[in-house]
Amino acid sequence: MPNGLQVELGAVVRVPLGSRDVYGFVVSSPQPASQSLDGLRAVNGVVEGPPAFDAGMLALAQFVAQRYCCSLGEALSAAIVAGALPRTVERLVPQAQPEAGRFASVPERLVRLIWGDLRDGFVLEHLLRHAEARRAGDRRSLLRWIGALVRGGVLQRTRTFEGARLQESRERVLEATKTTVRGPRVEALVALVREAGALRRADALLAGFSAATIARAVRLGALHETERRPQPARRTAGNPPDLTPTSAQSAAIEALGAVLAQRRFAEFVLEGVTGSGKTFVYIAAIERVLASGGQAIVLVPEISLTPQTARRFEAAFGNRVAVLHSALSERERFEGWRAVARGEKDVVVGARSAVFAPLRDVRLIVVDEAHERTYKQDSTPRYHAVDVARERMRLAQGVLVLGSATPSLEAFATTLRGDATLLRLPVRATAVALPNVKVVDMAAEFARGNRRIFSSALVEALERRLQLREKVVLLVNRRGSASFALCRACGYVPECERCSLSLTVHRAEGLLRCHLCDAQRALAQECPRCAGPMREFGVGTQKVAQIVESLFPSARVVRMDGDTTTRIGDHARLLDEFAQRADVLVGTQMIAKGLDFPTVTLVGVVAADIGLHLPDFRAAERTFDLLTQVAGRSGRAQPGEAIVQTYSPEHPAVRFASHHDYGGFVGYEIPERQALRYPPFAELIYLGVIGRRSGDVAAAAQRYAGALRGVSGVEVLGPAPYPVPRVNGEWRYRIALKTQDGSEVRTFIRQTLQPMARLERTTRLVVNVDP
Repeated sequence: MPNGLQVELGAVVRVPLGSRDVYGFVVSSPQPASQSLDGLRAVNGVVEGPPAFDAGMLALAQFVAQRYCCSLGEALSAAIVAGALPRTVERLVPQAQPEAGRFASVPERLVRLIWGDLRDGFVLEHLLRHAEARRAGDRRSLLRWIGALVRGGVLQRTRTFEGARLQESRERVLEATKTTVRGPRVEALVALVREAGALRRADALLAGFSAATIARAVRLGALHETERRPQPARRTAGNPPDLTPTSAQSAAIEALGAVLAQRRFAEFVLEGVTGSGKTFVYIAAIERVLASGGQAIVLVPEISLTPQTARRFEAAFGNRVAVLHSALSERERFEGWRAVARGEKDVVVGARSAVFAPLRDVRLIVVDEAHERTYKQDSTPRYHAVDVARERMRLAQGVLVLGSATPSLEAFATTLRGDATLLRLPVRATAVALPNVKVVDMAAEFARGNRRIFSSALVEALERRLQLREKVVLLVNRRGSASFALCRACGYVPECERCSLSLTVHRAEGLLRCHLCDAQRALAQECPRCAGPMREFGVGTQKVAQIVESLFPSARVVRMDGDTTTRIGDHARLLDEFAQRADVLVGTQMIAKGLDFPTVTLVGVVAADIGLHLPDFRAAERTFDLLTQVAGRSGRAQPGEAIVQTYSPEHPAVRFASHHDYGGFVGYEIPERQALRYPPFAELIYLGVIGRRSGDVAAAAQRYAGALRGVSGVEVLGPAPYPVPRVNGEWRYRIALKTQDGSEVRTFIRQTLQPMARLERTTRLVVNVDP
């Protein structure tokens, strides 16, 4: 080793690059030189601390790099948390809060965010991606406002070097004092802390209390915040659920236990109707793993959307569980990662990236709601967590469980090929029947003179359930109050200046907003072209909530969508509000998964056609999944019903979902996919070509498509513009590749196409394997 340094696999080292030092990873043991070392520069030093990864994680990263056509460094970046590496960080630190009116052009919403949730300082890119900041304005406007605040001296730029975190782990803890405070949110927070005795700040955030609420409670003296060493993990389980399993649950548990005892790779698809007790099966399987000295990972679609799921595992396994969620700060995520790496935790519960958790002896990975699209990452490395979990269990000779009421067709196909075992939970664990689903033909309603968004059947059902003091869930899979605005005189539709998309109406805020780049403008009542009247078309969550409130003034309505859940903990706060005080929950697809409220007896799908006719080969499957999942929120503890409003009542996705008939839908959809050679009967790769000039993008896409047509066994479709061809000022063309075995075309992409793309100055290439 140069300079006599001793390194091991996974070590972080400083290496010279030009006139500066950069950090790199050691990805193999030192090898005898097979050629002259002339011209090679020596490693300058080894960063103190444990290795960033081991041989198993390196093998998994190599799989990600090969399959998803990214570099090994990009793959490793998904597996290593930022705190493990030294780096230079530029932050913006708030100073004294600006006086009212001093920065008149800066939205009050942005000021509240910076001097509330971000009062300890923030990285600019993090702010630009923050959902609440994007509600204040688009990227260009945010940069302009931040510049004004910096020039005005109320924001200060700092640049610091942060070494790898090696010091003793610390966690921030809240304790209640005897001071009384006023305000419903602060009072609720203090009550929660008093009940717990001492509460971690991260848990308070996950429970739905914003950083601003916590800061106010501390400032008023009602809470005292300290730091402490993390409490040691208990080596015994918490309180496993004391329930009698159904016969189907027992059979599933025994099947999993038998294979776990054999210590070999196996894959199971657990198809269980909504409310069938899949989580009970997961917990029983994890108990067996822990009893034999092993460890487990549980993946959920989005931890902030499923707080109930996380709490069930914490209740069952106590302090042996590490919950890696978005409420954690970067430091707290690193502390959790390090506790897992040290063997202090045996079970990891988290979203997509938790598949890389550094457990040393993982014998079981559970993917809950495995059909969800959120398991696919949409930025480099564009991996699918299900495929990575499968490879990790193959390498470790462990067991993979894919659980869902509506398994993906790809997962179901593995059971048909014999590559996975199908386990079924056909009835609810409570023995309550699945809800009766009524499909309402909205075209027939229109013909009868009903011009309202709600059908007569839905209005009557709402009135009946509210009179019985039962809860209602209404799904409308579009936020805002209307899909678009249109001038009835000249046909003008306001569109985004940077995207090929009409602007969505948000009447409550008086705005038109682009849901791709977050550009916004004021909502005008007159057409800017002809001064004619503007009218709104389509339906969104805002309008549905307003209609419910107008029809039933005494009903308490909670709205849950991308506009009301902009801060960490908003999901938990709104769900708690619905459970404790509200009658009706109106929301987008985020309300369709992971929610279990015994008193919900009516689910209404306001517009089942949204998404059904999109140019996507999975459109029917996703509609079926959504309708089946949301209908399953009804009647968990007592008989319930669901009403589905649609203009396509005979569409197979609607028809089979109304009968909870997963097998029927699969029987219809599988032959369709096979005839068109779509997954699971072929591998699919999308190549995106993106740039500022449309002509350059089209020309580059043609060159790539021409090169690909020389690869044997590959069907090349396109290039053609994306369904939305322009986003944030950039034009986009797409090439679709179909093949039975994608290894050859992936090799061609890595060795030929990506080097070609690096020579392009005006376009970039995006490779999306398994879109």
